[in-house]
Amino acid sequence: MKKAVVSFILVILAMMMIACVTCEAETTHELYALTTVVVDVDYDNDVVTVEDFNGFLWQFDGCEDWLEGDCCSMVMDDMGTDLIFDDEIINVKYDAWNLERW
Repeated sequence: MKKAVVSFILVILAMMMIACVTCEAETTHELYALTTVVVDVDYDNDVVTVEDFNGFLWQFDGCEDWLEGDCCSMVMDDMGTDLIFDDEIINVKYDAWNLERW
């Protein structure tokens, strides 16, 4: 009986160790808004390039009727990190057109 209890405890401990090793740390993703201006529309590859007001460039698919100078509001996912370089675009919306273009 004592061997069975010890074996049972060892099996439980082994399962707990495996669970701790294989589980992933949960990160908290935050969403934020980002206002940008369209700087390039590549109709051949269907890619729009926008620039934020810090000078960083972002790209998304779907040229549709985007034009250079359009303002684009984006919803971004910070991917749970402090750096912006891994952030992902969740949604884009046309915001306004730039008067300087006309």
